[in-house]
Amino acid sequence: MSIKQYRLTDSLIFAAILVVFELILHYALIAYSGAFTFSPLVPIVVLVIMRWGWQGVFYAVGDGILFCLLKGAGWQSYVSFGVGNAFIMVLLLAVKFVGKDKIAGKWYFSTLFVAAGWLLVAFGRTVVATCCGMDFVGTLVVQLSDPSSLLSLAMAVIIILVMRRFDGMFEDQKNYLKRLERERKEKMERDNFGDEPIEIDEETMSILKRHNDLD
Repeated sequence: MSIKQYRLTDSLIFAAILVVFELILHYALIAYSGAFTFSPLVPIVVLVIMRWGWQGVFYAVGDGILFCLLKGAGWQSYVSFGVGNAFIMVLLLAVKFVGKDKIAGKWYFSTLFVAAGWLLVAFGRTVVATCCGMDFVGTLVVQLSDPSSLLSLAMAVIIILVMRRFDGMFEDQKNYLKRLERERKEKMERDNFGDEPIEIDEETMSILKRHNDLD
């Protein structure tokens, strides 16, 4: 499988996970008449950004559109959730200047990364809603204090802290594949060590023989 094929397959899998999660949570909320739920948006987008970079932004926009479709929302909500969710692209600056290895290497950096993504989504939705005539402060307070939003943050942190413990899950995939190839070659070299015959000249043989005789 080429890197392009692997990337496409991996991207489709995460897209399917995001859609299935949204559908399950939406209809579970209806079936059980729940007061609030959580969104898989932030953990999925954060994972995709860490694995592939900028294409994670498309997941954020797509999730916003899907959410509005399921809710039967008006056009203002489509703009607010679609464009607002795209503010999570600011995380790409953290990836560039802090580095994926550092973000994934320490649990507190991973937690801050997730929390920043959650805040960016809330702030983005608020900015867009304000452009559509909503009150900025009131909308931001609602975005940050809503039980579903707080639960989404808690679940996002838990999911990422669990995922980062699996090898290669919370890691740049190009670097991950290179590391696997390097480890495979190193293992082959270790396994093949001693298989090749070693030529010993006569002088060395005589020294070994005298040494054996002394023993």
